[in-house]
Amino acid sequence: MVINDKEFPVVIQAYQPSANGELFVAEQMVRNQVEVDAFSSRYAGYVIKARVVKENEMAPEYGNGTRTVDGTRTVDGTRRTAVHRRGMPVWAIFLLIVVLLVVVGLTTGWIQRTFALNL
Repeated sequence: MVINDKEFPVVIQAYQPSANGELFVAEQMVRNQVEVDAFSSRYAGYVIKARVVKENEMAPEYGNGTRTVDGTRTVDGTRRTAVHRRGMPVWAIFLLIVVLLVVVGLTTGWIQRTFALNL
């Protein structure tokens, strides 16, 4: 797929043909022909369509990554899960620290001495 230089940036989309029509697979905003070629190679065998970029898609937070069916975006084409985007939750780190302190307190005897426990 060749796109005129005056038309960039555009959004290209990949669709999988099916009996009921076409199923959306992925889309990417591209700024040059190299990105178009990379997307076309990645989704070879799918129907590739191009459309004009809307004003609200030009915002910096839209990025230049691929948007897949489940809504995840990447720059290098790999699919990211929610764990990769957010990292470990703060409550899990806090819980890990509390458990670690309780284990250390029990093994050293500090908890038994402080709270006068006979374990």
